[in-house]
Amino acid sequence: MLKKNIFQKLKNTNKVFIIAEAGSNHLKNLNRAYKLVDIAKSSGADAIKFQSFKADEIAVKNLKYNKIKNKFRKYSNNLFDFYQKFELPDYFNLKLHDYCKKKGIIFMTSVFGDNSFEIAKKLSPIIKIASFESNYFELFDKLIKVKKPIIISTGCSYEKDIIKIKNFFKKKKYTNFSILHCGSSYPLELNQVDLNYIIRLKQIFPNNIIGYSDHTKNISTSVAAATLGAKIIEKHFTISRDDGAPDSFFSLEKHELKRMVTEIRETQKVLGKPKKIIYKSISIMQKGRRSYYAQKNLKKGTIIRAGDFKALRPHVKSSLSIDFYFKFLGKKLKKNINFLDPLKSEHI
Repeated sequence: MLKKNIFQKLKNTNKVFIIAEAGSNHLKNLNRAYKLVDIAKSSGADAIKFQSFKADEIAVKNLKYNKIKNKFRKYSNNLFDFYQKFELPDYFNLKLHDYCKKKGIIFMTSVFGDNSFEIAKKLSPIIKIASFESNYFELFDKLIKVKKPIIISTGCSYEKDIIKIKNFFKKKKYTNFSILHCGSSYPLELNQVDLNYIIRLKQIFPNNIIGYSDHTKNISTSVAAATLGAKIIEKHFTISRDDGAPDSFFSLEKHELKRMVTEIRETQKVLGKPKKIIYKSISIMQKGRRSYYAQKNLKKGTIIRAGDFKALRPHVKSSLSIDFYFKFLGKKLKKNINFLDPLKSEHI
């Protein structure tokens, strides 16, 4: 999954690429970050994603404009200070990348500006764009030159904005990107999810992988997204929802993440192939169908009438299929048939 054609691989299988989103739940503690990697790996996720931002590549320092008025105000009264409190120290990135490699899980990070761009360029085989950056075309232009797969969340985008993303990449002749349906509310209420929009996104981007970034508190939303064809699922997780980390209150805990991954993997299996297949385990049960059996001894030359044969189980492989009923009524028997013997093609 580390190759540049990751999206092509996803397109040709029922595989769902699951990103365990650690976000800022590391709390600037490397051992805690390692534990998050361990949880993501043990859950069966394909990748773990951190956010390698610096405050000065996200927020302005001017207090006139950057005041926080929502539920995140408990961490700070302004955006710059908030992001500064949860910056991932630069040296963490390399250590986490190497630890992920050792554990056999993909290290990913989101890009917000020049600092995180340089980190992602070196360490992240797949680059993530958060919903708030989904119209940051100056940044997109830099990412295209790196020639890595790009995943873009669209939680703040109207459809007209999503079309602009499509047109931008079309103009740049860059196709190695994926679009995630998303709702940027924390947590997202179930009546605001609108998973059916995944179907619309598949129409807008017929040649790209469509996924879902889930901010609900439950597991079933991500599983349902997979059934609708989302090939990438991103979900926040943490060690404990009570640990005070900024994303923890709407994140899954270890046992929940593992259950979500398990259910999505089961969904992969049951989706199967887009054609009707009678597998061996099913074909051996076809004896449970019916054949027509003679209800009395019938001689050669007898004209078959209603009631001469009755459809009963089991089906005899060499007998006529019972959907031939209206084709053999009124036909003459070519040979004798005994009571309770099945009707075969040689008889008519």
